[in-house]
Amino acid sequence: MKNNFSMLKLPGLIFFFVFLFIPSCGNYSSRLNAPGTVFIRQSTKYPAAFRQAFLDECQHLKENGFSAYSLHRDLKDPHTVILTLKCSDLKKGVEFVRSPEFLSALDKAGTQIPMVWYGLDTTERQYTDQPKMKGGIVIARNEVRDYKFWLDCFYKEDGGKHNHPGRQYKNSHYSIHHLPGNPEVAIVVHEASDVTKAPFFMGSDAMKGEMEATGVIGLEIWYGINLEEGLF
Repeated sequence: MKNNFSMLKLPGLIFFFVFLFIPSCGNYSSRLNAPGTVFIRQSTKYPAAFRQAFLDECQHLKENGFSAYSLHRDLKDPHTVILTLKCSDLKKGVEFVRSPEFLSALDKAGTQIPMVWYGLDTTERQYTDQPKMKGGIVIARNEVRDYKFWLDCFYKEDGGKHNHPGRQYKNSHYSIHHLPGNPEVAIVVHEASDVTKAPFFMGSDAMKGEMEATGVIGLEIWYGINLEEGLF
């Protein structure tokens, strides 16, 4: 399947421009004042310092509508972290995580410009206070021709359980997040009991065929090892 997501390969200056301006354009921005989730993939020289720098921003995050988070280490790169943030007003939340205030607060951890995904909550992720977590997380960003058609197919597939042969790990706690546009975006998140086995399965011919049949025309997936989650 063709992968339409290549922004991480752009030179730094061009990527900075894309990060700041492209996601905020489009006729859907005024429709995002509703609960949603922000997903951040961040390279950092000092992962432990990133955690502390992020937690130091708890009060500012609460003031901007955030109520919960989960933190993960990238499966292949120990100096890349993945952060999920639940917020009551997606538009306001995205504006805050893009703000110089928030970005500069993370500079002390030696961070680079982050990749940010976001979507309105179709089905919510459930968060609790867990200082230590097992397993991992799979976050798949699908560009789809028709979100309603894709969603109907998703719910009908194995009754929404997606227990496909060959998965070789336990999948659980699905959530779906939607971003209007052309094409539309569907972000699907699930927990993986053994995330090391997820890339092979998600890239299999069977899964590619399933995605093509449901109108997926662009795909990128993040794989993370669970570290912790909590409530603000």
